[in-house]
Amino acid sequence: MRKSVGFIGMGTMGSRMAARLLSSGHHVTVFNRDRDKTKPLVEQGANAAETIQDLVKDVDYICISVSNDEAIKDVASQATKTGCKDKVFISLSTISPDTAEELAKDISSKKAHFLDAPVSGSAPQAESAQLIVLVGGEKELFNDAKPIFSAIGKTVYYLGPAGNGSRMKLVINTLLGLGAQALAEALLLGQRMGMSKDKMIEVLGDTAVVSPAQKAKMQNALANDYPVTFSLANMYKDYGLILEQAHNTNTPMPATAAAQQVSAIGMARKLDVDFAVVVRVLEEITKTA
Repeated sequence: MRKSVGFIGMGTMGSRMAARLLSSGHHVTVFNRDRDKTKPLVEQGANAAETIQDLVKDVDYICISVSNDEAIKDVASQATKTGCKDKVFISLSTISPDTAEELAKDISSKKAHFLDAPVSGSAPQAESAQLIVLVGGEKELFNDAKPIFSAIGKTVYYLGPAGNGSRMKLVINTLLGLGAQALAEALLLGQRMGMSKDKMIEVLGDTAVVSPAQKAKMQNALANDYPVTFSLANMYKDYGLILEQAHNTNTPMPATAAAQQVSAIGMARKLDVDFAVVVRVLEEITKTA
């Protein structure tokens, strides 16, 4: 059965996921603070809501894809002001597990429901419905919402209570971030020893030690061009969430802490690019060393 879905957040990921829902036959209503970002979806057949409250009123499910914890708290606060009884809120954002648990509790108090469902993958995977969806929440709600998850992802995992989807996402993004950092350091070492970056990338691409994610980033390094598929700003934000959980659980993560600091250099330089730019950052800060 097709679902009536509201989608809040037309960023890099949200716009693509909303488009996949449309192409799967769902009735989709969209909202974004910048109204111009909803126009491509309207041209594809979506409805555009004037306010978040209007969107909530007209749909069964409310998908939210925003940049951080504060943004999703603000959206949830507006969305639950009026008429949200029996609605199902689905967070597709990468947020703190603590925030996911808090949202589940607050939304439940309004007699509505919440699923914590961050996605693993970047813009190309979102565009081709190849995301991995990591879901926490009530099992019955998860089962009912499967048509939504299947429209945006190739694999859907049920992981238990709300918060566990976000926990799994932080585990995945730890490896994602460290993979780019490891690539940056390996390429830098080779160059400092006199090796050609181009030749190193050619050889590395033929080895089993490089992950698919790293292979994609090697092409960025080869061209010295870092168009956003997953932004440096979002990776830096995620490092903060990861290290907050490490602090709360007394988990030593020295490599992750170091990787965060390299990303911090890129953030200080206001680099609005893909997180793989850490390759360039390391190259630049060692030029005169």
